[in-house]
Amino acid sequence: MEDNICLDTDFLVNFLRNKKEEREFIWNNEEKSNLATTYINVFELFYGVYKSNEHENNVKAVRELINRLYILNLSEESSRKAGEILARLEKEGNTVDFRDLLIGVIALTNNFSIKTNNIKHFSKIKELIIL
Repeated sequence: MEDNICLDTDFLVNFLRNKKEEREFIWNNEEKSNLATTYINVFELFYGVYKSNEHENNVKAVRELINRLYILNLSEESSRKAGEILARLEKEGNTVDFRDLLIGVIALTNNFSIKTNNIKHFSKIKELIIL
């Protein structure tokens, strides 16, 4: 799974903001790994863009970035797995952001690890490898 890496929204936003760690990670992994994100992350990026005052320039930057990535989609398998995990979490008295649950499960069912700074939410998906 380390060759298949799904990039979370927080990571992608930092990349777009020219943060050194994220830039170097992409530079070091772009050739040797399959870098992806999900359509949920794409939604979150565009949502953030349209909340900003400079959305025209930011839309272009987001489009350029997502064109470099493989985009993972929600499937019946990932929907089933998300339902299973959410039911388990609720029985345990845990909650998780719905979008993070879907992002994590989409990555998991497509055999991708996830690169995120939001370890608290994604660690609730026990089978998911977090980088």
